[in-house]
Amino acid sequence: MHVGNSVHWTKWTVSILVFVILDVTLGVRINKLQVPEVTHIGNPVVLDCDYSWEETKDEGLVVKWYFNEEKIPVYQWIFSYNLLSGILKGRLNLEYSVSQDKNSKHRALHITKPGPDLSGDYTCLVSSFNNEDRRTKSMLVFVPEKNLDLRQQRIDEEILQVLCSAEGVFPKPDMSLLMGSSEVNGSLVTVEERDGLFDIKARANIPALVSPEEFSCELRIPKANYTVRKEAVYYPGAYGTALIFLLKGQ
Repeated sequence: MHVGNSVHWTKWTVSILVFVILDVTLGVRINKLQVPEVTHIGNPVVLDCDYSWEETKDEGLVVKWYFNEEKIPVYQWIFSYNLLSGILKGRLNLEYSVSQDKNSKHRALHITKPGPDLSGDYTCLVSSFNNEDRRTKSMLVFVPEKNLDLRQQRIDEEILQVLCSAEGVFPKPDMSLLMGSSEVNGSLVTVEERDGLFDIKARANIPALVSPEEFSCELRIPKANYTVRKEAVYYPGAYGTALIFLLKGQ
């Protein structure tokens, strides 16, 4: 009796497994979602949603892309036509095809001119009559500085002021002032947002120098793994002149 029950449960378990396998086979599955973590403003970029689907066993394939928490897709492809809405209007190459397979030809987003407002989460949802699959990844569109300016000026006979500024950066950057290899104590850093971008300034007052000294200003965008540095040598004199001689970046 015990053996019979074991056989009964084994057959039932196998049946369930077969049913689950068939159900997965009949549906869609996202194999890989390719979204660059970081991209440069203005550089065309492709977001690809690679999926598997068996046309002979399923119907009603639809590919949708969502941006952040929006409920309405910013892109939707249903075989012979695609639909756009929201932030991606006018910013996609609708002729782009990622493959020649008619079932996945226009699954990808080819963004021609990404801007910082396109930084965020992208969700690909692939659905059919049988099931659906979705995945989400984030992309950052970073904007480097328009310029990085490092200046020194005499406040009076006793005080030298070091100033550094950068404009039009995204996302929010960090900045530090250095004298030699050490950070200048008491540096004041301010950041202002303007039209979705950030302007940043750093300033510090130090005792007037009697001999040449090297100063550095370092601008960092940690999320983009971006750092740029400007260096200057200050030569004491009647006018407090400085020589800018090196700009480093990565």
